[in-house]
Amino acid sequence: MILIAEARARARAPETLITQFRDHMAEHGLQVSGPASDSRIHYPGVTALLRLRGGEIDLRIEASSPDMLADAKNSVSGHLDAFAPGEALGIVWTGDGAITNPDARPHNFRAARVVGTRDVTPRMRRVTVRGEGLERFDAEHQHIKILIPEGSGEPVWPRVSPSGVALFDDCSLTRRTYTVRRLDLAAGELDIDFVLHGDASPGSRFALQAQPGDWLGLMGPGGGGIKAQGWTLVAGDETALPAIGRFLESMAPDACGLALIEVADAAEEQDLAHPPGFAIRWLHRDGAAYGAKLLAAVRAAEWESDAVSAWAACEHATAQAIREHWTQEDRLPRGRFRAVGYWRHGAGEAEEH
Repeated sequence: MILIAEARARARAPETLITQFRDHMAEHGLQVSGPASDSRIHYPGVTALLRLRGGEIDLRIEASSPDMLADAKNSVSGHLDAFAPGEALGIVWTGDGAITNPDARPHNFRAARVVGTRDVTPRMRRVTVRGEGLERFDAEHQHIKILIPEGSGEPVWPRVSPSGVALFDDCSLTRRTYTVRRLDLAAGELDIDFVLHGDASPGSRFALQAQPGDWLGLMGPGGGGIKAQGWTLVAGDETALPAIGRFLESMAPDACGLALIEVADAAEEQDLAHPPGFAIRWLHRDGAAYGAKLLAAVRAAEWESDAVSAWAACEHATAQAIREHWTQEDRLPRGRFRAVGYWRHGAGEAEEH
């Protein structure tokens, strides 16, 4: 059974808007086909169609499940809005999954409560939360949005708009992106690791102050995971450690590669389960600049085969330098590597810890 939703978007430069959306989806590994005037974006289990009609864009989503349909509506509407700042696109989805209840919560939202905390290292704290419906987060995508409430009592949680996008206008919630470190569906529990750097940023402050019973909102999952294709190079700082840890634990026993991990000092090393053929090299800053040792190690790394994939996550400028290094002289073909910035030096709170 195929579920179908349709809408229309009014934009000042509709063809440019479609092109930006297509390019962004292609950069994130999705298949894009057709000309800009009749575009098809192929998500897993979903096809999104964007057709140019005069000064408007006809939108159609065909999906194999209600969750996939809702995810795709949120993705299409959210990205088009982001690429057309200040414009009212007027997207209202009709057909399957249409929003008729103004108080409906987003389909990918779950309310959870803290059940415990523990320090993994002196600067990394693991917060365990419990909630219903957490099987949604048992997915290839590793990232979730956490919604940190202010004050006590159950917060006002987000609603969903007719465009499929979450509404936070009545909420006192701080949103940050994190990685699911562990998921125990039998217990209904989920672990999130937080880098501790005082109480000046919302994520660190929440982890430092978290007590059993505290509320935490969860949305997702989303973001790209680490894809192993042959010999794999993985690089990151402590903000990437949850993603790297999950990746290594899930690898095939015969997988091979190298993980380069930059942390503050030797006390921040963690015991990470990994295949015998995967080496882990810890890089201690010991007062050096963020990313300096990681970048040097990535540049010095030598491939051990012709079939190579690579992934990095760290401070924004370092990630950009790593991406440029992998791009130069065709060291790696497009689609075989990804380098993403999880935080910006000097910008306060890291986006992902």
